[in-house]
Amino acid sequence: MDPFAAHEAVMKRAEQLLDRRGEVHRSPLPENAHAEVCFFNRSRSSLVMAEVLELSAAGMRLAAFADQPVEEGERCEIKFQGCESPQTSLATVRWIKQHPLIQVFGVEFDQVMNQSL
Repeated sequence: MDPFAAHEAVMKRAEQLLDRRGEVHRSPLPENAHAEVCFFNRSRSSLVMAEVLELSAAGMRLAAFADQPVEEGERCEIKFQGCESPQTSLATVRWIKQHPLIQVFGVEFDQVMNQSL
């Protein structure tokens, strides 16, 4: 599968899910919003660079290359450069959806993020 087609399919699906949810989400996100996700429940910490697909006060939907292992229930620290200032939050991976070249996963923040992102 073409990586650009996979990305487009993921983005379309994320938009459909966003339309169905009643929660207030950060929209629009900055072009090519990225986050550093550091997993620390492993024998040593692991850093994954991810594209931010969706952001709310309760969590994030992220996309990363499929070769970067992410597991449901993992604890992580997320560093995200929002529109105004950098944000760092602790979170837990709640779900993962694998695609041939990328994986999309959702994290739930330990505390509600500032709504002014």
